[in-house]
Amino acid sequence: MNASALIMASVNVPTIIIAAIIAAVVIAIVVKGIINKKKGKSSCSCGCSCGGCSMNGMCHPNTKE
Repeated sequence: MNASALIMASVNVPTIIIAAIIAAVVIAIVVKGIINKKKGKSSCSCGCSCGGCSMNGMCHPNTKE
């Protein structure tokens, strides 16, 4: 490597480190979601009590007529 390549690599080190941290966080979130899905847990934001959820009719429409 020549000197300019070393300088360029040293300038980009913080960017590479930050990108690696962000990628690790995203991967951890995805893995956590997959594990929860396999365990049967939901990602429901209303506490997973559909009876008390204000959006109950949207997820589980009443099909009785």
